[in-house]
Amino acid sequence: MRLTRRPVSISLKEPFASNTGVVTEVRQCVLELAWEGLVGHGTARGADPAEIDACAPLLEGASPYELRQIIGRLAATGIGPPALSAVDMALHDLLAKACGQPLHHLLGLAGLPKPPTAVSIGAGPPEELLARGRALSAWPVVKLKLTGEDDGSRAGLLRSVYAGRIQADGNGSWEPDQALRVARELHRHGVEVLEQPVPPGHLDDLRHVHERSPVPVFADEDCARPEDVLRLRGRVSGVNIKLLTCGGLLAAREAITLARHCGLDVMLGCKVESSLGVTAMAQLAGLADRLDLDGHLGLLDDPFSGVRIDDGVISLPAAPGLGAVPDPALCPTRSGTNGDH
Repeated sequence: MRLTRRPVSISLKEPFASNTGVVTEVRQCVLELAWEGLVGHGTARGADPAEIDACAPLLEGASPYELRQIIGRLAATGIGPPALSAVDMALHDLLAKACGQPLHHLLGLAGLPKPPTAVSIGAGPPEELLARGRALSAWPVVKLKLTGEDDGSRAGLLRSVYAGRIQADGNGSWEPDQALRVARELHRHGVEVLEQPVPPGHLDDLRHVHERSPVPVFADEDCARPEDVLRLRGRVSGVNIKLLTCGGLLAAREAITLARHCGLDVMLGCKVESSLGVTAMAQLAGLADRLDLDGHLGLLDDPFSGVRIDDGVISLPAAPGLGAVPDPALCPTRSGTNGDH
């Protein structure tokens, strides 16, 4: 297999605010794996280009049919989750294309019902919150981003204009007692999930909130790799699994299996990213209880097309592989790029 990579910068239609800052553009590394006339695509935000380049020698002479062995070999060399996720994505794309099937068909997931995906509302001023709530009236579920300054009352403001399901994402904003006060206020307004109310790495605090909160608590930043799921048993009601942090589709499927064994609900999420990454995670949508796969909807120039979302309803591409197609004008094919191997 021949690996090619290139950086891609994508502007957002509007700035997106959360407690981690304001995002106006996203930078991703897009890679291609060429094998026997086929090309598989993968991508990841924050992937170290040097790590992706280090994967190339370990891919030479291999085939996508050896996917599990390849990923195990790369993980053993210390390749980080973002780079590992990008390679894993491209390998899955290649494997399904080689078999002439959409990936979710190849994985035996065709026909499974998919929950609707949430769409996020950033931590903006009240007038923006109200405008977004009204504009999203047809969506069945929205996710409200909260910050350390929030007391939960913004959920009430949203509820005044939005009748659907509301989830909240705390992004690790509060100490346990404050998190419980916020949870009680959220409960008043019918919020159904509170993600990561306390800073990651404080699992006893997470358990404290989980055991006392009237709103089910999910782990996000505390659920990075599959092995984290086992540590979260009894400390949360569910986990949010993302390709970028867990290391790809192979690891995501392992995390889902572990979550089921631990009695945890499964949410599949994403970052603000191109349709390529979102379409990859959407292949597993039939295995989830909840979806948060809106990361591409706010992009100005998405270099890929793929999964379609109509008021929260996800439709997967019917083409072989992931079904994500590069836009030639925004993501040109292999020529004159960095990292050719």
